[in-house]
Amino acid sequence: MKILRNLAVVAAMGVAATVTAAPAMASAAEGYLVTRCANGGYSIEVRVRYLTTGTNHVFNQVSWKITGNVGSQNTVRYHFIQDATPDTVFKVINYTGGKTGTRNISVTRPKPHQVYVKLGARFDTSASSDPGCTSQTRGI
Repeated sequence: MKILRNLAVVAAMGVAATVTAAPAMASAAEGYLVTRCANGGYSIEVRVRYLTTGTNHVFNQVSWKITGNVGSQNTVRYHFIQDATPDTVFKVINYTGGKTGTRNISVTRPKPHQVYVKLGARFDTSASSDPGCTSQTRGI
């Protein structure tokens, strides 16, 4: 009987710990949308950091990393798109710079809207015309 009573106390403590731990969880989930594309000997990986709150998707940072022998005038374009019929571009952000970069941004969309990001990149090379590539992330 004493063993059963001890098990009941331990089980009750576990339930209480589980119940009290739940409210301590963050109210926003952080994630990344990532995509890559390449053309010839050049490639790029972009990351878009976001938080999903109870009501919104909040995009707060973009970053990129280019590989290959490129110059300092690479163009990276982020198209924030609501997946609908037809798709709706609600924000475009352009950056020109070197092989890597990180920028803080502020883009918000209601949580019920399915959103993805389309990447466009133009690589600064010594060729007569600069190569580019496009890609898109998964949707959230």
